[in-house]
Amino acid sequence: MGDIHLDSLGYVWTLYDYNGYDTYIQMIKGKYFIILFCNKKKLRTLYKCQKKNTVYEYWHEFITEKKPPFIKLQGGKRKRELVFELGLIFPNNKWAIPTIIRDSLGRNMEAKMVDPKFRIKELVPYWDEELVYDLENKKRIRYHQMMEIILKVDEIAQIFTLNNKLFLQVENDIRMFGNKNVADAQRLFEIVRSDINKRGRGNFIFVKDITTYQRSNLYTLLESKGYKRTELFRHYSY
Repeated sequence: MGDIHLDSLGYVWTLYDYNGYDTYIQMIKGKYFIILFCNKKKLRTLYKCQKKNTVYEYWHEFITEKKPPFIKLQGGKRKRELVFELGLIFPNNKWAIPTIIRDSLGRNMEAKMVDPKFRIKELVPYWDEELVYDLENKKRIRYHQMMEIILKVDEIAQIFTLNNKLFLQVENDIRMFGNKNVADAQRLFEIVRSDINKRGRGNFIFVKDITTYQRSNLYTLLESKGYKRTELFRHYSY
């Protein structure tokens, strides 16, 4: 199933929410669970049911799902590394065979749950898709939804970044997509550029770095279209 790299702090996974709330009561509503963990804490329950065969069917769907291009790598203002794992959770019993994982030093260790009523049947490295904020529609969208907007453009267009935002410009029309921080905006820029180049679309011009003069003109243009300068200056949004 691949190596699960652990830090030196331990090897216990919790069913507490990532924000610290106790979710044990919610586990009563199901017997078998598929849970997404972030840094060994429960991020969300992806599926739950009462039948083993059913949970295995969904488990196979999740672990064979194609990873999206734009995924979460860091979180919070301190840019902490985010390690995601997908866990198949079963009720515990005295006959259960322990799930063995490998830590960052290559040692084999048992993956345990804090709640003794449950056990980790399987655990695999996973991901969580990063969303992009569409300023025009004022909602978060997935990468493929953003690309659908971009690929509709047939005219010559520019794609560039400013602080934590990605811009699509066709003459004086501008579409803005917000990201959590500058690093994510730059990462998204490179992903979009690679994606469009693979598609053979030649009508997009990618501008890696804009000059101070271009930046000043851009602020003026964006303000004329209703964007606030304080929002444009922002480097992160969590």
